[in-house]
Amino acid sequence: MAVSRDLKAYRKRKNLLVTILLLVLSLSGFSQNSEFIYPDFIGQNLQSVESDPDWNVLQKSLGDLNTDGRTDVGLILESKDSVHEKRCSNCHLSKNKPRIILIFLNQDGSQEVVIQNNKFIARGDEGGMAYYIEPELSIKDGLLNIFYQYTRSNQSYTFQYKNGRMEILYAESNGVHSASGNFENEKYDFKRGKIISETGNISIEKVETEITEINIQPKSLSEFEEMYEWQIAEYKYL
Repeated sequence: MAVSRDLKAYRKRKNLLVTILLLVLSLSGFSQNSEFIYPDFIGQNLQSVESDPDWNVLQKSLGDLNTDGRTDVGLILESKDSVHEKRCSNCHLSKNKPRIILIFLNQDGSQEVVIQNNKFIARGDEGGMAYYIEPELSIKDGLLNIFYQYTRSNQSYTFQYKNGRMEILYAESNGVHSASGNFENEKYDFKRGKIISETGNISIEKVETEITEINIQPKSLSEFEEMYEWQIAEYKYL
């Protein structure tokens, strides 16, 4: 009888340990496969954002974006820790250091976040052949510019503050083929509704130019998803 009671007690303890182990593994798997939730910085002031313990300032630029004579700020943040992100609709969750772009407007002497985009800024490992990429951010003549330098190409986006939103005004793509020396330059002019494409070879002066008319509503910075998901025309993406 004593042996039987001991055996039953052992089995109960074993079952309890197995249950606890399965629960721990389940919670661990859930945490590793749940998508990261971004903080909401809208309305926060510059000092508060820059002192956030979970984020580093990757890029910062100052200038007057809404032509009111006061200094506004563009800021790109990068998470201090890697987290699970889903970077496209058909992608699996992968570990990245998220990046956020914020636009601060000067509100009576206090610069506060009015625009936040969690997806558009490329992550450090999304540079193709480039091991690591980091965007350059600048504000000049009232325009916000985001520039990427890849191994043999570059990409830029220029935004203008208009009617309460940062609206795409221009974009430019440049690329050179390493073996042939053939190059392609594409300028997207949303103000005039044109794409100006130039192709040629770095060893030849002759350049061929093609102009494509586009009739597309310019996106705001808030509306941009991941880079190169917005189709402007056939085979042309930003």
